[in-house]
Amino acid sequence: MLRPDERRYTTLLMQPDGPIFASKERIGAFDQTKAKIKGKKFLETANERGATLAITPEYFLPWDTLSEGIAGGLVPSDNALWVLGTESITQEGLESFKQQVSDLCIIIHEPLEDLPRDRHLLGTVALLFQTTHIDGTKKLIILIQFKTYPSRDDLFFEESVLRRGSVVYQFKGINGPLTAAVIICADAFALAELDPQSLSDFSNQSTLIHIQLNPDPRNSAFRRYRTATFGTDPRVTNCHIVCLNWAQSIVQCDEQGNGIHDWQNIAGSTWYCPADSCSYKDEVILPNHKLGLYYAYMKERRHALLFHYDEAVFEILVPKILSFGNAVVANRNGPVAVSRYEWKEDINTWKNDVPPPETGFDNLIDKTPDTRLALTHVLSENNAMNIERVLALSAGAIPGVDDWYIAKNIDSCQIEKDEIINRVTVAQDNSEPATNFRDMRLKPVTHIHHELINYEKWPPQVSDIDKGSTINWSKRSPNFNVLTSDKKPTLIVYLGDSPSADELSKKGDMFYHLLRKEGGPHQNRFCLIYRKYGEIKFASIPTMTRIDNPIEDQTDITSVTPF
Repeated sequence: MLRPDERRYTTLLMQPDGPIFASKERIGAFDQTKAKIKGKKFLETANERGATLAITPEYFLPWDTLSEGIAGGLVPSDNALWVLGTESITQEGLESFKQQVSDLCIIIHEPLEDLPRDRHLLGTVALLFQTTHIDGTKKLIILIQFKTYPSRDDLFFEESVLRRGSVVYQFKGINGPLTAAVIICADAFALAELDPQSLSDFSNQSTLIHIQLNPDPRNSAFRRYRTATFGTDPRVTNCHIVCLNWAQSIVQCDEQGNGIHDWQNIAGSTWYCPADSCSYKDEVILPNHKLGLYYAYMKERRHALLFHYDEAVFEILVPKILSFGNAVVANRNGPVAVSRYEWKEDINTWKNDVPPPETGFDNLIDKTPDTRLALTHVLSENNAMNIERVLALSAGAIPGVDDWYIAKNIDSCQIEKDEIINRVTVAQDNSEPATNFRDMRLKPVTHIHHELINYEKWPPQVSDIDKGSTINWSKRSPNFNVLTSDKKPTLIVYLGDSPSADELSKKGDMFYHLLRKEGGPHQNRFCLIYRKYGEIKFASIPTMTRIDNPIEDQTDITSVTPF
């Protein structure tokens, strides 16, 4: 991953579910036996798949699993880096681990005697890689990095037990400028305090891996380093940032297994990419979508690939940040999902022959059968992006540009600094803003379909709309959302209850000019509808009612009546 060539590298990321356990003695998975099995099978999968980069999140992997994996040869190959977030450990436990594996590897960490002595639990990530000894033999290295900053909770528990480290290690490629580094959860606080030049050392030509056990991964304090990075000149912040958390809905248990804290959290695992290094074409987005890797465009001019919130192992094929090879083979498509593995309890293994994960969209529209009916023809195409497009177009919520329908231009696919996910076809974010957005976005297309079935007095320019007309979207006619029974594309926009006169005017002008620019025989087939005092109304579109040249530029006042 640190060689700047055209070869993509395989990455395996494990997003485990809970419950978790946290006491003064240990922080990690509540069920250590199950965690050991899952962790071992993950290492086996990483070994079988030849993973260049394999990642588990903060506080997950049991140390027994790591020692047994090393003894069993479940270790990275040459030019690979495995980033294994491990359960907490004491100094005595770490010394015991080192004795167990001392004949099989070299272990490096900052001197423990230099760390504060008034706390006893170490938060750790084990960085595994192969190196060549001076005598030419291969040797496994385990570089153990300690967490430098405690996370916050209501009782400041972690602060009371965490023995803080002071070093974050950075890997640099031998040939070229590529680097990699790992931070553990609240290490992000310290990273955000760096001056711009120092932060750039971590974020330029770099893969920065952020492992977490975090109930609020998009909290502004945790993402402040990303805000600083994304707000800096992209020429000096050309990086991948990989955030890997535990799965959604984590429960923290006491020693008896009773749930004492229900986090009700999102997962928030995300792979962030530079503006010019991730495709927003359907040919890339849709296969990723089916494997639980969802596209979003950040208004900070980066791309975000969002992992499905449930427990899974994701296999991703990733292009290098930078390539010194021939420009024609430089891959700008970004990470591509290869497989998604689910845990099968009956056979105790990760299996990848599984159906696409449920995104929440089916459950969403099942609550409103009229919406499902309205989208019948669009749903039959099994194209999540076309659903986002027709919903945005029907609501009039598009920019007035020719390519409004590409993924990064669709408002539901865009995210602000708060990282609220408004994707309708990925309805996993249950925050109030996201829920409200999805509810509002579904209403216009539902109203339009209702009028297609029930309304009869359509304006002259679309007077042939009948009950056989359907909601559709096609790239061949991207500015239309309705197809009449005689196959004429038509645009109907629903603007809700009592929109302002200014909104009606601006939307009318925008769509008029968009359709006129596209041209063709159907450019006047559109109308804006809304409700006032419960009655359906049609917006007047002055640009369509000229009397000086009805043939060439606008529509004759005698053929299109203003409403």
